[in-house]
Amino acid sequence: MKDINELFIFAQVVEHKGFTGAARALGIARSSICRRVSHLEGRLGVRLLQRSTRHFAVTELGMELHGHCVKMIAEARAAYDKAACARSRPSGLIRLSCPSILAQQIVGPLIPRFKEMNPEVRIAIEATDRQVAIEENFDLSIRIRQLPSEDSGMIMRSLGIFQLVLVASPEFLGRHGRPRSPTDVSLMPTISCDTLQGPHVWKLIGGDQQEIQMRYEPVLATDDMIFAHQSAIQGQGITQLPLPACVNEIREGLLEIVLPDFQSPLYQVQIVFPSRRGMLPAVRSFIDFLSAQCVREVTTWHQRRPSGQWQRESPRFLTARPLLEQPATGVHAANGVKRQVQVA
Repeated sequence: MKDINELFIFAQVVEHKGFTGAARALGIARSSICRRVSHLEGRLGVRLLQRSTRHFAVTELGMELHGHCVKMIAEARAAYDKAACARSRPSGLIRLSCPSILAQQIVGPLIPRFKEMNPEVRIAIEATDRQVAIEENFDLSIRIRQLPSEDSGMIMRSLGIFQLVLVASPEFLGRHGRPRSPTDVSLMPTISCDTLQGPHVWKLIGGDQQEIQMRYEPVLATDDMIFAHQSAIQGQGITQLPLPACVNEIREGLLEIVLPDFQSPLYQVQIVFPSRRGMLPAVRSFIDFLSAQCVREVTTWHQRRPSGQWQRESPRFLTARPLLEQPATGVHAANGVKRQVQVA
């Protein structure tokens, strides 16, 4: 595109009825104004102004061009005003990618309060379990990574650390028995909520702190954690879920921890974005809002078998860091009060 500054200068000359008035208004030397207008006329190949030492007039074509310049300047000012407004308060569209389970149980319940605080913000969420690149026109992406996680080159903020737990319904365990070792689990009906094709492996940590790669053949395989969650409640098998995603069902007796003496590796929920530079207030506010809902104290629990109820004990057993406060109703909420999960 050619230099549109010359069009702006020409419009100022017409508006101030001469080079001298335009030079005074713009704070530019009169000779520079004359040179820029002459350059514009030469580039267009037409005469825009009739001028002499005593006379100044705008040609008919010059007046038509001036009308277009006025519209151009108005649109440019509107664009600057829009950007300035966006910098001053949260507004506009936030594009977010998020795993389905997190969209349903963590992000979704928080949206109403965030919208109440920021009514001019719109949010578009792609709830997907596929690996999403932030370059796919997303402002933010929420991911789950095993710790320690590799550096992806993106800016990251932690939304919480948690562990996975093996769970099954009490009715299922009543029919098949309660396993005492990973080998026992591998011989029982299991549900995979990771890969459909396999190999199917669960990672556990034994009492000697050594990682165990437990291979199993699921009777049901899905890439939807919510479906696996519901299938476990229905008694179809043992599955592995994030503790914050099933703690309410454990408390209500719908699910029971399997192999409570075996821990799992730590996982972190991360919100990633390409850069802090040029970040709109709406995006920054959403990041800060999500981070403010996290519980950062590690809570230690011990399961009393076979009831599936938990009590606080020494840090010898399952360690979990809930992603969000758990209100008394067992529903994820953002009430500004940090509470530790109590499964009882």
